[in-house]
Amino acid sequence: MTIPQSAYERLLALRTGLRHFLRWSEQQAAEVGLTAAQHQLLLAIKGHSDPRGPTIGEVADYLLLRHHSAVGLVDRAEAAGLISRQRDEDDRRVVRLQLTPESAARLEQLSALHIEELERLAAEIGSISEGLAPLHEAHGLQRAQEVRAATAARRVGLARVWDESLRSDRRRKVLVDRLWPRGIRRDEAAFDDWRKEVAPSTELRRWYGHDPDRFTEFARRYRVELGSEPASGALDALLDGSPAEGLTLVTATKDLERSGAAVLAEVAEERLEGRVASPDAGRHLRRSRVRSQVSRKPPRRV
Repeated sequence: MTIPQSAYERLLALRTGLRHFLRWSEQQAAEVGLTAAQHQLLLAIKGHSDPRGPTIGEVADYLLLRHHSAVGLVDRAEAAGLISRQRDEDDRRVVRLQLTPESAARLEQLSALHIEELERLAAEIGSISEGLAPLHEAHGLQRAQEVRAATAARRVGLARVWDESLRSDRRRKVLVDRLWPRGIRRDEAAFDDWRKEVAPSTELRRWYGHDPDRFTEFARRYRVELGSEPASGALDALLDGSPAEGLTLVTATKDLERSGAAVLAEVAEERLEGRVASPDAGRHLRRSRVRSQVSRKPPRRV
């Protein structure tokens, strides 16, 4: 089935309308002294369904940011007096985010304007979307709810070795630290496996030293390691052996937000998403890796 010209015109109108809305939104945020990223952060905190506030990991999901980028955004917003970090009352190791009174007032002012603008935009989008559903089905495109369900099924979670939730977690639980955690007996561990091969190298771990100021550079260097052997192959093997229920990466690090496990979870999700987009990609990558290893073998002497 050929896509008619009218469908392209509708799509152009939709994209144009959204871009105009985003530009207008940025201008409104600037008038109250906020950047667009700060506005989105405040909205992610206020709109979170749990009154205790979201974690940085949840904020990263809302804003489609990598974990270390979300940490940097939160650090800057806290320094500007827009948000505060609060320890969870039930689990003191969990940090949640809350708005300050000043930022809450700015967000309420912005939100009132945005609600009015969205009501106008909703009417335009509603008319634009009419007639696109038959084209959607005719071309076999995956519906949005199916995409979200597939993504949720492949989520990579994070936990600490002492978290009580590990006992009830039905996903595969894997320790991803280079060293075995102190105080945990191997026969009493709440996780299923230990894959130290995917952890940051000893050199990188010692350089980082859990210094918050070094986290961004640590995350970059760790990503480089995960893109090279042997860590890359070890990560592929870890993902290959994970069940459909998903995977929980376990670490003994106290600062979960700035941990190697948090970076590893991001990279793992990116690889899983790549496999969904191109199911043969992982297989071809493994084949090329095997061929590369074979080519490096010394010739047999005769």
